[in-house]
Amino acid sequence: MNKIITLCISTVLLFTTAVNAHANNVEQATALIDTAMTESLNIINDPALTTEVKREKLWPIVTSYFDFTLISELTLGKFSAGATSPLGDYSDRRFTSEQQAEFTDAFTIHLGNLYLDRLNNDSKFSVLLTKSSAMKPIRKMQRARVNSLINKKTAIDYSLRLKDDEWRIYDVKVEGRSLISSFRKEYSALLLKKTPDELLALLNEKNLAHTENDVEQ
Repeated sequence: MNKIITLCISTVLLFTTAVNAHANNVEQATALIDTAMTESLNIINDPALTTEVKREKLWPIVTSYFDFTLISELTLGKFSAGATSPLGDYSDRRFTSEQQAEFTDAFTIHLGNLYLDRLNNDSKFSVLLTKSSAMKPIRKMQRARVNSLINKKTAIDYSLRLKDDEWRIYDVKVEGRSLISSFRKEYSALLLKKTPDELLALLNEKNLAHTENDVEQ
């Protein structure tokens, strides 16, 4: 009987420790989003900064908090280098590791251009973190979701994963619409018509056109 009681107590203690560790990790994920938001809003809401300066200051913050490697992998989905899903007649559309690395770089720049272009000198934002929760682990990695409300009306939710003791954002949902799902749908349709090299060329052309447009301005 004593052995059974000892085993039960040990199990409860282990379970409690695991729950506490997980709760602490979710708190860490929330703290990361809070810090990222504070740093970003200090720049966005600074009336003394031009749009161009805001972009320059925000870019290092974005690249340090987002996991663009995982974002790119999930965006390519079944076409990514590590995927094992059969592609049938489209087997030549699977990215090689080298192509995927190039895609990650180009797609990161494209996302930055796309979202930072929405800034202007009059941009004003407030953020309220409303809820944090643990998500089902993926590939044995802990995940968390942090919900927020922008300007008291627009719901933006951040999905994060814990890797090498660091939380990083890998998806953003705006009013329930996932960034990854939207691009995966778009690129999956493109890859039924184009090869990985053609998709890379398309992305690089967009990024080059954006740069040239900035120079002209």
